[in-house]
Amino acid sequence: MKSIRTIQDGREALWRITEADRENLFRLLFHRYPDNEWGTFFRFGFRRTRWGILITWVDAMKPESGDLDRSSPLVEFCPAYIRRALAALESDELAVGVIHSHPQDCAPFASRADDDMDSYFAEEFERFGNGRPYASLIVSRDANRELSFNGRVFDRGAWLPVKNCVVVGEQLSREKARLGYEQFSTTREPAANDKTQERLAQLLGTGTPQRLRNSVIGVVGCSGTGSPAIHLLARAEVGELVLVDPGHFKSSGHQRNHASRHADLSANPAPTKVALASRLVGEVSPTTKVTGFVGDLLDEVVLDELVRCDLILGCTDSNYARAALGDMASHYLVPVLDFAVQMRAENGILREQIGEIGRYGPGLPCPWCRGRISVEGIWYETATDAERQFRAAAAVEAEQRGVDGAQYWGGAPPPELTVGYLTTVVGAMGVGYAQNLLLGSGKLPHNRFQFDLGFSSLGVVADERPARADCACQRSIGWGDQARADRSVSQPCHWTRTTIILDD
Repeated sequence: MKSIRTIQDGREALWRITEADRENLFRLLFHRYPDNEWGTFFRFGFRRTRWGILITWVDAMKPESGDLDRSSPLVEFCPAYIRRALAALESDELAVGVIHSHPQDCAPFASRADDDMDSYFAEEFERFGNGRPYASLIVSRDANRELSFNGRVFDRGAWLPVKNCVVVGEQLSREKARLGYEQFSTTREPAANDKTQERLAQLLGTGTPQRLRNSVIGVVGCSGTGSPAIHLLARAEVGELVLVDPGHFKSSGHQRNHASRHADLSANPAPTKVALASRLVGEVSPTTKVTGFVGDLLDEVVLDELVRCDLILGCTDSNYARAALGDMASHYLVPVLDFAVQMRAENGILREQIGEIGRYGPGLPCPWCRGRISVEGIWYETATDAERQFRAAAAVEAEQRGVDGAQYWGGAPPPELTVGYLTTVVGAMGVGYAQNLLLGSGKLPHNRFQFDLGFSSLGVVADERPARADCACQRSIGWGDQARADRSVSQPCHWTRTTIILDD
């Protein structure tokens, strides 16, 4: 028998799964409870990161008649089932793992037989999968139906412990694995003993502040809607914020940026938006960890951190960023709340004060399905100045020849003119919905909706269109890096690479 030891160098594995998939999985694994085990092979996507490895559930390769030995109280895989799992590794780029249950009231820790099984599967699956990882997960329940799980992932010669599972659905949960042989019981975090979250605890329960302190939230864009969102998340004392923005502070943004001070107007060089946001968080909630990136979400080092977030807030109104966030929601099972604002005035009179909140997630319509982005917009945002000038000149020459120049150049998009009260309203509303998703205390009224502050009853309009059946967002759910070919956009080679300014 082989004994397996997971590494203890800080690297870990994170397991992500949708709520619907998990419910179906547990019905399968626990159908012989309370005394007998059951199991299944499953396919998963993955991404190797600087902190370890992400595994994303795709589907269960459910056992057919004769695949498992029903006469045994333990899980015993028959040769034909193993061959089918190995064959799956040759059909696509996904990895294959095993998940099985332990009997009721038995801790989900690997037995010597489990070690022996995993040692064999890890070697075989790595060989057939050309170096792909292998995952082994164990789940169990007690008499009160409280769930406990444990797991490990074999990758490139090392076993990484699965320390957390993020479940994505109508509510979000981050569940901690059992990593030691403590008495089998459900671990409950202690309630906060300070007064800063007293009203939240009175409203929604004593455990809610700690649930926020256990959460990791990404914010892409740290100015207009992003800065009020960051401000409120800090006041809620969330556990960690991953902040992303490539820009530097400009005086014109002072009116909208909750993180800027008057002294920042004359600072030379101008501070980055991420630095200002990080300073704000440190002043409001010193216990909140901040990981900050002066760079773009298309950079692979940024993606490494965003895929471990419970939730991402999209606070940047660009085509390419919205496209990338939609990809993350589908490929990596990371839900996104996307914020947008639009204002228009004529002769000093406001005609539009529009706010928008949209939700992207596995199975939901992506930005392409909803018509929120365009190829032309992505091209303009990611092109070099020389490429734009070339197309503009080509359009002029075409017009001179009597040909429509719009096929070469559609012109520069108009500037987005918005002010602080509207960006604050949308950012604050979005944080409220984000907290409700994390706490299970409420739902979004619609997966995408707009409102206008100048209209009666706020003029709310909902977009309930379904996802397009032929869209890539529906065919590669949970495929992780193995859906790279279906990504909408990649980082242009002429863009400046990301700088990590904070990683405390």
